[in-house]
Amino acid sequence: MVINRQMILVVVATFFTTAAQLSFKLGAGAEGFMVGPFPLNYTIIAGFLSYGIAALIFIRALKGSELSVLYPVWALSFVWIFLVSLFILNESISIFNWLGIALIIAGVSPVLLREPPTC
Repeated sequence: MVINRQMILVVVATFFTTAAQLSFKLGAGAEGFMVGPFPLNYTIIAGFLSYGIAALIFIRALKGSELSVLYPVWALSFVWIFLVSLFILNESISIFNWLGIALIIAGVSPVLLREPPTC
């Protein structure tokens, strides 16, 4: 099993994207001012900052690994959003959502558990 520093960085970046999405969801209904049809408040700004941090972490991870290896790990953000929706936002989750999350985990697992390439 090979879980290297770059994969850990991508997992950390997915936590930041999850925080960004949660900020957008919470900020969409919060007080603030409008920029055209879009609400803008501190919560939404925090979401943009969180996305920026995620991007910087992901770029750093790309410096030491292949995109084709790291990008499937990025799909874990869907899993984190699912958990946030379930436990923090108390959203209802259908059987199809559960099936989708199971498929994502099944798809990411081989990437995380792969053996290093031999030269």
